[in-house]
Amino acid sequence: MFSREWFIYVFGRWILLSGIAGALVQYLFADKLGIHTIPAFLLNQFLLSCVFWYVDKYIFQRHFGRVKDIFKFPRIRGSFDLRQQFDKISEEFSEYAIDFERAPENPGVWLNRFLDLSHAVEMTERILREKGVNIDREYYSIIKENEKRGLYNQN
Repeated sequence: MFSREWFIYVFGRWILLSGIAGALVQYLFADKLGIHTIPAFLLNQFLLSCVFWYVDKYIFQRHFGRVKDIFKFPRIRGSFDLRQQFDKISEEFSEYAIDFERAPENPGVWLNRFLDLSHAVEMTERILREKGVNIDREYYSIIKENEKRGLYNQN
């Protein structure tokens, strides 16, 4: 918990930027511009929230970059059930496997099939999410299991 990044975030972002910037903006609004205390405070909070929307987005982009774009492909029109998606994944995998076996060292031969397979898997995830299945909890569970097994870099 008390990593270098944590200290930078707590002292840099919260204390320095939020605390000092908030105090300075409050001083500017209330004392210099003569705005009453409560409206000045609300204006101060609004202004800082607009600024920190971008600051926090920048700070957390490295950690949560994958959250920005959950899906790479657009949703395919129509309604689909899980059996259809299973069949589609099976079909796409078979086509990918055939092309891969022809030239495993040449992605130009099988890349399109691989991405079609990825699209089918992604579409299945969309359908599960639309049905209210908690995909994120399962992702987290898999990540925790893999971390325990030491499968990830320790960055």
